[in-house]
Parts: sequence; structure tokens; C-alpha cells
Amino acid sequence: MFIGSALNLRNVATITYLGILLAITHMSTAQAWEIDKTWKRSIADGVEFVHYRMNFERGPAHVFVVEVDPRSSYSLKPVIANDRIGSLEEVSSIAERSGAVAAINGGFFDTRSHLPVGLIAIKHRILYNQWLNRAVLGIDEKGYAHFGTFRLRTEAYFPKINKSIPIHGLNRPRKSSELITYYPEFGSNTKTNIWGVEVVCRRISPQSTYYPFAVLEPERYLISTVNKNATRIPSDGLVFSFHLSLVKSIGWLDDVMLGDEVVVRTNLPSAWETYPYLLGGGPMLVADEEIVLNPSSEHFKPSYNYPTARTAVGRTVDGKMLIVVVDSGTKEYSIGATWTELAYAIRGLYPLTDLMGFDGGGSSTMFVGGRVVNQPKDGSERKVSNILAVVPYDEFL
Repeated sequence: MFIGSALNLRNVATITYLGILLAITHMSTAQAWEIDKTWKRSIADGVEFVHYRMNFERGPAHVFVVEVDPRSSYSLKPVIANDRIGSLEEVSSIAERSGAVAAINGGFFDTRSHLPVGLIAIKHRILYNQWLNRAVLGIDEKGYAHFGTFRLRTEAYFPKINKSIPIHGLNRPRKSSELITYYPEFGSNTKTNIWGVEVVCRRISPQSTYYPFAVLEPERYLISTVNKNATRIPSDGLVFSFHLSLVKSIGWLDDVMLGDEVVVRTNLPSAWETYPYLLGGGPMLVADEEIVLNPSSEHFKPSYNYPTARTAVGRTVDGKMLIVVVDSGTKEYSIGATWTELAYAIRGLYPLTDLMGFDGGGSSTMFVGGRVVNQPKDGSERKVSNILAVVPYDEFL
């Protein structure tokens, strides 16, 4: 068991040193931890950076946290690598061009295709689907964080003939019998083969994807042209790419004409349609102030719950938003954390309402004040698919 008490508090230049030793006495070794030292400094008005040196029963761990006060003029915002789906970029590079004062790596991605594994929505436009029932972070128009667990489906609805068709994927290569939707974030064209029919649409609503968020309009388009393959994606619209086998199986597509309206619809939970930003990850670690860790329910293998570098995002009872990274290196420096250890440790440090994981291991990176503050597991930054950035509210809009 660990035993301790608060030690001392003193300032060292701009970094506050807190010597704190807390007693956490639980039956499970995953719940047993102590704080050895704490360094803290302000990085912006209402944004604090805290570095904890902790001890689990297995060994030491360095934990990095950025706290964002809900009363500050800063908010969380997902940003994709190189402004392209299927692209990779260092956390620090994405953060710098986004004007972020702090950032962490975001959701999972496929290391071969570089495509995300999880939901991404930027300014109300869903750029990647989430087929698995996994944790999702939502940021509302005021910059407040929300947490949920769900799978997402999208469809193309044609009001004139009152017909709809499921969209099988977003911003990825089209396969047989599929309908894929391509937004400008995929690239200049769809890069498809000749075995398709591609419907080019121009956006008519919302007229702007920027402001105001509070006035939510449906995602509506007008059909402008039809092509076969490798179609140019309009900057103010999208392309629906139908595989020929799908076209042949749906007779009513013959009734769709140039100039017809198309609406992109989703099964987002109630109220989530109003959130301009969504980012999928997982697993959910804390919900409604209780630890709810159940990786298998989110299609994570139990074997993934092993000690390694970890990244997470959370919210406290008073609305404070937290981004978290735990380092994993040598046994003398930092031994990483399991999801279970992460959940109990962060809930012990803060009065959490929610906490969810993101991609970890070599991806786990925290950027603060113009530099990477942790020690990435691979020895240098890994390029990632997206980040969660702390930005001024003006940049959030």
C-alpha cells in the first residue's frame, strides 16, 4: 500500500513545483498509485500544463495533463493531417499551423492506408464514418465537451422521389457494390476506376460551414453533373460515387435528374447533430463519474489493455476539459499505463465525469507552448492522422 501526505509548494522560475505524495489504498494493484512530484505552469489564460511524476506498483510513470477552464477563451478542436483524409503529419506540425497552444494525438488510424479508424466531423461535415460502437468526443458550438458511445450511419436522401440509399463509406477507395462520398478533404479528385457512376453536387445548405454554428441547417446539395471516374471534387460540394453493380441493382436511380436535391442524413444521437466537431476514439474509461472500462464492448481485444504510452481526453464535474498523455520508456523513466491504471489514476487526480482513450503507443504525443513536452515511445514523433488541439475560440470558429 502507498502512504503519504502533502509535502511542499514553491516556485522555480515560471514552473511551479509541487511536492505531493497522496495515499491511494485499494485492493487492486491497478488502482494503487502515488504522486512523487508535480510541475505546473500556465500556457495561456485559463489553460494550465501539469506534469506529474507518479509511481504505480509496477514502477514510475510520467503523466502530462493540459487543463482548459470552461470560462477561458480556448476550446478543443480536432484537426486532420495536411487537411486531407488519408494523410499523416506530426502532431507538432498540425498544432503549429492550427494556432494551437497545446495538442495531443487523436483517433486511431490504419498504418497502411493512413485512413482514420473512427468518426471525424469538422464544422458539421462528417468526413469519416464510424462503423463500430465506440467512444466519441463531441464539441458543441460553445466549445464544451460531450462524450458518448455509438456507431454512425449516413445515407443519401433524394426528396423529389422520397428515396434514400445507405452511404457505405466516406473519403476512401470505392469497392464493389458500394456508394462512397468524397469531400474536398479527400483530395482534388476521387481517384476511382471506370466501373462507376459519379454524381457531382454543389452545396446549397448550409451556405457557410463556419459561422454561426447555432443556426443548424441540413447538409443539402444540388446535382450539377455526372461522370464515370476520377471526378474532380468541387470545393463547395461533394461527389457521390456509385459502383456500377450498385447502380444496376437500384432501378429508381433512373428517376434522379440534374438539378435534383440530395440531403446527407445521419443517425447521430439526439443533440449531437448540433455539435460542429466530433472525434472518435476509445475505449470509454469513465462515464457519469464511474469507471466503465469494457474494451470488448467497443471491439477492442482484452489484450490491448497492457502497459504502454496512453492518450486520453476528459471532463471534470465543473466543466474543465483535460487532455492527457502517459509516457512509456525505460523502466527507470516511465513504464506506461494500462487503460485500467489510466482510468483510476486520472479519476484520482481530478473529479471526472468522463474520460475516453485515443490512439496510444508510439502515437502518444503532447505539444505545449511550441514544443513536444513528453518523450514519444519511438524516440521521435510518429506521424498521425489527426490531433485534438487547444485553440483560441476565434480559431475554433
